[in-house]
Amino acid sequence: MQLEAFYDALISTYCENPCQVLPNALWKTLKDLSKFDTSFRAENGLVTHLEAWKENELYVYWNRSRNPPKIPKERLNGLKFALVHQDFLRAFPIERFDIKVPYFRLIHKKRQVREVELPQGFHIVDVDAKNESNLVAEVIKRCYENINVTPEIVKSWTKHPVFDPNLWIWIIDSEKGNPAGLGIAELDPTVREGSLEWIQVLPEYRGRGIGKTLVLELLRRFQDRAAFTTVSGEVNNKTKPELLYRRCGFRGNDVWWLLIRKQTGV
Repeated sequence: MQLEAFYDALISTYCENPCQVLPNALWKTLKDLSKFDTSFRAENGLVTHLEAWKENELYVYWNRSRNPPKIPKERLNGLKFALVHQDFLRAFPIERFDIKVPYFRLIHKKRQVREVELPQGFHIVDVDAKNESNLVAEVIKRCYENINVTPEIVKSWTKHPVFDPNLWIWIIDSEKGNPAGLGIAELDPTVREGSLEWIQVLPEYRGRGIGKTLVLELLRRFQDRAAFTTVSGEVNNKTKPELLYRRCGFRGNDVWWLLIRKQTGV
């Protein structure tokens, strides 16, 4: 009963303000909820506080008053992983963490999306998600210096409960016949949340409006299906994806921090 109650509490608060409650799409947290030690508080039927831990790892912390957590010193000293909203960051001794990465989190609520204007010399086709896993993995790896996505990982995405083959798209160089960009999105029917997962433009095709086309086309495909769409990304990414999403109508000022400590102790 406790887990079911937390499940309902998390969904209700997430629907109020998705980007302030979690750093990722709701379904990603819900699927692992049974692994967490969860707690919440409510007053007069309104949820006021949420927490979810897994041993010395903090995955969910939210409160309506936006007060930073009061974590017991012994638990804070042993903390080795945390996902923390910017509002609560001052409660954590971030200098003790080896990895400290900020992520922006934005939301798009408009139902009507501006006309998708495809750059000249390119066209859109659907990805054959189950048979083009090798190509999808290759394109993603070419867009990053430190991400090793394998065909097996790509295939696993097609087994997600939010997988929709209509939300995997290529932008193809019409003359050469090869991909110039890739867009992958997901749709969670539980709360009608669309989420942009991968928006990739190969280095040699950047600066031609392909990224914007990918985002707007996926938003168009969400029309009448998603109540809202979320996206996140590294604040310090040199390709500046946040600017792209804002140009496409995403809004918000929420920043989340990934904190990882390799060695624990006082």
